[in-house]
Parts: sequence; C-alpha cells; structure tokens
Amino acid sequence: MAQVDSIGNLITSGTVFESNPFNITHSFNNSADKQSNWSPDGRVLVFSSVQGDNQEIYAYFFNSDGSLDTSITEIPKRLFSSDGSWDNNPYFSPDGKYLIWDKRYDNSSPIGIVDTADSRDLYIGDISGSGNTLQVANRRAIITTIGADEYNPKWSPRISVRRIAYEYQGSATSTDHDVYVIDPFDTTINTTFYNPNNSGYPAWSPACDKIIFESDKSNGDFWKIVSLAYPTNSGQPADIAAEQDVHLRYPTWLPNGGLVAFIRFDPASNKGNIWITSISGGTPIKLLQSQPQFDNSDNLWPA
Repeated sequence: MAQVDSIGNLITSGTVFESNPFNITHSFNNSADKQSNWSPDGRVLVFSSVQGDNQEIYAYFFNSDGSLDTSITEIPKRLFSSDGSWDNNPYFSPDGKYLIWDKRYDNSSPIGIVDTADSRDLYIGDISGSGNTLQVANRRAIITTIGADEYNPKWSPRISVRRIAYEYQGSATSTDHDVYVIDPFDTTINTTFYNPNNSGYPAWSPACDKIIFESDKSNGDFWKIVSLAYPTNSGQPADIAAEQDVHLRYPTWLPNGGLVAFIRFDPASNKGNIWITSISGGTPIKLLQSQPQFDNSDNLWPA
C-alpha cells in the first residue's frame, strides 16, 4: 500500500506505516493478493486472495487514522467461502450496503486452465454488521450467461445512478472484449456501452457523467486509456493516455479529483508500474519514482 497526497505525489515522511509502500499482506500467505478496493468510508479494504485452487475475498479493517484495526480477531477476515470457485474483483456499492464481485466457475480439469468450458458471472451480496460482525449474506447472481464472461464490475459512485459497468467476453477464450452497463436490481436493463475492437476494465467518473476504460482501437493493438460520455456514449472516445509499444491498462479514477491511475506495462521487460495522469490528458507521471521493486498490476486510489 502506497500513500500519496491529493495530487498523487508519493508521501515519504509522516506516513501511517513504518515503510512506504507498505506490504500489508506480506505476513498473510505466499500466494497472490490482488484486485483490492476500498469501502466508501475508507475503513475496509477488500481484495481477492489465491487459496490453493480457489480465490476468496478477504478484508482488512482500519481505524480513522489509517492504522490497522487490531481488534479484529481474524486479520485479514475471510468474508465468505468461494465454494470451490474463483471470486474476484470485489467492489462496494456507494452506500456500503452491497458488495459485488465476479465468480469464475472452472467447469473442466485441470483446475486453473482457462478454456471454453469456463465462465465468469456477476454476483451481489448484502452487507450487514461491521468489523468482527461484518457479513456478506444473501449472495446471489446478478447475471449468468452460459459460456460467456461478465467480470470487472464497478458500481456507479452516485447512488441515484444505480448502474454497474462491467467487461463482457463472449467466451473465456474469446479475443473480443466489450464494456456493458447493467442495473443490479433490474437486469432487463443491460446495455452495450462500447464494443469496437477490444475494450474493458471500466471505471466511473465521480459525477457518473463519463466512463473511462482500456481500449486497443486505432493504437496498433496496444492498449490505451480512453473516456466516453455516459449515458449518451455517442461519438468516439477521447484518449486520456496512449503510447506506442507499451500497454496502458487497468484505469482507476481518483474519487474526488481529476486524476486517473493506470498500469503502464512494457511487454519488452514484462514489467508494469503505476502511473497517473490528468483526466484532461498531459504527461503521465510514474507514481512510485524510487520504488522499482513495486511493479504492480492492481492499482487503486484510497478513499
């Protein structure tokens, strides 16, 4: 976990944690911990953790000063069992009442090999309690499409909008990715937001008037970060950040500002780093300037 100021500069003094960035899961296990997201109040950090042949959703709890809440008896706390599947990309509703995620069913063997028999679906659960008593109950599917993938869900930050943007793939091995928007409580409202070429990993603007996403359209098959107006989604997306010979992926919008974080991935070195840029464009800045060892592919912004 890295601490940054309001304009995205790395903080190197007066930090909450003794080291910066702080490897919060280093003592948890030796497997991958990824796809982390904050609760609306910034007190709960959820993430997906590889546990043998499963992936399960866990949570860390924080005090108001940003320190870990040590009153929690299970650190981190497993929120529920994956029941033998892979639970990924947990994300809170803006009022903190619901958790959404995507569940991948590995319908063939060997476990962990992605093929046409696999599928990912969107799920939702009701949140109750807090800390040691926090539960995610009444877990149910939002949408299931046999043989297809629906994943990377992001709930609109304004409660009144009540939409989830997500990535759609015709099958687990399809090379075509599109951005869709669905009402989690009325799934008859499920529309294509953008589908030319490959597009995915959507993220909302704080005002819900735009969606940013990754796209390889008109960029020599290299991913770039683009923005398109919501709900009109008319015209061509505007480039936020684009380069040749490197991929720019996994965008995240600063909740209370005009900055976007993304991963700049160099296929030549097989490394990716967190970068930030203004939503209006400009020259991107590497976030962790002096920390080359913290290559990452799952960036986030703190609440």
